[in-house]
Amino acid sequence: MFLKVLVHSSGHPDITRNIRAKLDTGADVSAIPASLAKELGLRPESQLLVEGYDLNLVTLHTYYIALVVAQVRFRRLEVITFPEEYVLLGRDALNHFYARMNGPALTFDLSTSPL
Repeated sequence: MFLKVLVHSSGHPDITRNIRAKLDTGADVSAIPASLAKELGLRPESQLLVEGYDLNLVTLHTYYIALVVAQVRFRRLEVITFPEEYVLLGRDALNHFYARMNGPALTFDLSTSPL
């Protein structure tokens, strides 16, 4: 199940991209496609030690983006990149929302107020 989000460079709001996103409740930090970071001209800001689902530790560059999810704007969200073509929304973004899952219908929605 995917959700549409809007991503742009926090320094260049005129360059934007609508892209699909998945919820990842097990991730502490959100991730964007490496190709999107390049397309937006993002520059590495810092480094972060990350443990993946395979339990391997790796140090990755972080980048700042602006992100719009369910009509909520994050002006400066620190993210990592990964080799997929969708965004992974981690707990850094998801902790601002209430989520409602409808398993039989294979749908979900996010809201800033209790459902």
